[in-house]
Amino acid sequence: MGRTLKILLADDDDSFTLLVKRAVQDQPDVAAKCELHCVSDGGEAVDFVLGRGDFADRAKYPKPDLVLLDQRMRQMDGAEALKEIKSDQASRRIPVCIYSTSTQDKLYEQCYAQGAVFCIAKPLEYEQLGDKMRLIIEFATSVLELPHTT
Repeated sequence: MGRTLKILLADDDDSFTLLVKRAVQDQPDVAAKCELHCVSDGGEAVDFVLGRGDFADRAKYPKPDLVLLDQRMRQMDGAEALKEIKSDQASRRIPVCIYSTSTQDKLYEQCYAQGAVFCIAKPLEYEQLGDKMRLIIEFATSVLELPHTT
């Protein structure tokens, strides 16, 4: 993949978001492959993906190639945001990953049924987080056939 992977991360836990940013930055080869944008709830994630409201400026807020949604957020959870993203014709082809501290099969089944490409357990240790981010970015850049989101 010759272009930079634009990733949107939605998580209402600021410390986790900071850890994700640091995990990516601490791996220069990974950081060179992606551009990470972060929002703090599912509603903002939907607005970012759809390019509306505060996120209407596509030069500043480009349409993402991959969306990572925390399942448990206070305003709008990941499953609700996933449903809205997938209901929009222009955005339904964007791959979405749901992550959660829960590993309940029912949650994953619901998210897959609503269009998630993959679901993962939320890594709680920094080293695991770095490894998962590397794998997600490598998977997205080498395996997934990403839609052109320009």
